[in-house]
Order: sequence, then structure tokens, then C-alpha cells
Amino acid sequence: MTVAVALNLPEGVVLGVDSALTLGDPSGVIKVFENAQKMFQLAEKRVGIAFYGLGAIGNRPIGSYIREFELLDPSNVVSKSSTIKDIVEELRIFFLQKYNTTLVPAIEKQTGKKFEEIPDGEKPILGLAVGGFSDGEYLSEVWEIVIPIHRTPNSAKLWRGQGNFGGTWFALNEPIFRYFKGYDRGLFKELKDYFVKIRGAGFSPQEDAEISNIMQKYEYQIPFPAMPLEEGIAHVRFLVEMVINHHRFAVGAPIVGGKACIGLVTYKGEKFQILS
Repeated sequence: MTVAVALNLPEGVVLGVDSALTLGDPSGVIKVFENAQKMFQLAEKRVGIAFYGLGAIGNRPIGSYIREFELLDPSNVVSKSSTIKDIVEELRIFFLQKYNTTLVPAIEKQTGKKFEEIPDGEKPILGLAVGGFSDGEYLSEVWEIVIPIHRTPNSAKLWRGQGNFGGTWFALNEPIFRYFKGYDRGLFKELKDYFVKIRGAGFSPQEDAEISNIMQKYEYQIPFPAMPLEEGIAHVRFLVEMVINHHRFAVGAPIVGGKACIGLVTYKGEKFQILS
């Protein structure tokens, strides 16, 4: 499992992931390795990729597939001038095809069901957080691809477009959510359900909006548009290490662990760099 953080700033994108690789079977977690590589630069592009969920497709790690993507270069998105949107769409097509040909037959054999009959929430997923710049642009973007959920053309999600500055958290991000929002999503839902039960009626749209406004007043506010890049690096590292340390001490296997890996790309024109 993984936590991944993407921070879109005026100077560029900072990505962060942990380095734990979890192996499991139907009985649960059987092993956690702490030195997995979950972040990659895409050739010479101003684009970085962090992944979560599946650590491999078949017997090959995700990094091996990213290298294959670079060499095959579908639609010449790597070798020629391209937008990050075009790169994301070609990555979606590429990994969906690998998933369908390698994993789907194994899943159908294991479950005894047609893949289409399995609810999306029960399918193993591969998530790709993609951050960087379109060629010729000076403002960055953050996208997310979720395989096999994003199965239709151009279905990948743009989380942060050009000029939309702020952080986005992927995968096991509950400690980050609690830190920023001040509450647990499960607790909030359970309390609302309890009050619905004792009052004998649900909340009106106006009441839901009022509750939301109250909760938002207590969120931590961070001025991301004014944040220097060095502060952004420290911020992403802080969030990733917070989740690592949560899983280090909380009951359960340390499925987010190892070290924080940080990467970035700026408006200056260089390719994506992995710092640590």
C-alpha cells in the first residue's frame, strides 16, 4: 500500500511517496519490504509519475512497464512535443491494456467470475499520480489515472489544472485528512447517521450546507499560491512522513513505511528530478 502526495505550486510540482511494498494473500499481509521505488521521471520530459495500489502487473514491477512505455512511445508523446493531457491518456491506454491481458484472466480464474461481474470496489487497482508541465508551458498540472476504473477514453482525472495551486492526497491518506480537516470521515458519517436516527429524519440540503460550513471553519489554511518551492518540498515530506509514522506506531502492519521519496519539476525547463 502507499501514500502519495502531489503539491501544485506556481514554481512547479512536488511529488512524494513512501517506499513500502506490501505483499499479501487472502489471509492478510505476509511481508512488507521498505525500499521499493514508487516514483519515476518520464524519459526527458518535465513529467513525474508516482504510483500506488498494485506494485506489479504479473511478475513485472511498475517501473519496468514505465520503461517499456518510454521505449514504445505510443503516439510519440515521449519523443515529440506533447501536452501532459496527451501523455496521461497514452499512459491510461497502455496500463489498461497490460492490466486486461495480464491480470484479468488471473482474477477471473481466482474468483470464478467474469471480470465485469466483480464490483469496482473489489478489483485490485493501479493508481498513477502524474505531475508536471506540457511542453512549452510555464504552469504545471496534476492528474490521476486509476486502472481499471478509468476504462473509457479521456477518463483520467485532472485534480490540479494550470493555476490551481494546492495539495492532493492519494491512497492511504486518512492521517493527512485528519490533520487538515480535524476529524475522521468515518466518525463524521457515523455521528450524522446517529442524529438522523434519534431525530427520525434526515438532514435537509440547507442543514447539510450549514454543517459543511461549520466544519470548514476549522480546517487548517495554508497559503499555497505564495509558498516557495523549498517550503513545498518540506511540506510534502512532512505529510508523507506523518503517514509513515502513523503506520509505524498504530496497531496493524506498517503498510505505509520505509522512507519518504520526493521528486519535483519546475518552470525552468529541466526534466523531473527525484531528490531523495
